[in-house]
Amino acid sequence: MTVEKIFTMMFLLFFLTGCKTMMATNQQPYIDVKLIGVWSGEFLETGGLLKRWTQIRNADGSYTVDFSFTGPNGESTYFTESGRWWVEKGLFHEISLPDMKFPDKYRYSFKEKDCVWFDLTESDGFAEESGSYLFRECLIADSPPVIINNPI
Repeated sequence: MTVEKIFTMMFLLFFLTGCKTMMATNQQPYIDVKLIGVWSGEFLETGGLLKRWTQIRNADGSYTVDFSFTGPNGESTYFTESGRWWVEKGLFHEISLPDMKFPDKYRYSFKEKDCVWFDLTESDGFAEESGSYLFRECLIADSPPVIINNPI
């Protein structure tokens, strides 16, 4: 083998190994800063149940959601949920602790300013049909300031 061929093979090996490392790094869970803040959303179910919520997603991966469900008869139910959120393998993950064993997973995209669309892909460990639960949330306020207990 010539020196040029050896150099070329070493370069390709180095380059391809680097690409594999970059792809593996991109698969690690992370917090998408575009999703931090106070968000409002709603979803109308086929039977007429209107789900409305305000969700606070914090930079530390925690969240709190205040829900109101209003039935076709006008009767409303209110409750709060809290848990953890993150992005992994390009999907938004959300798990309510200690109620859920598996996180819900969503595709998400920003199609308009300050609004994000979510499409449920997996719930309770089972795959969901795309478009079966599709909704939009819009940013209504920045996230509350982070409180640091042990300043540097």
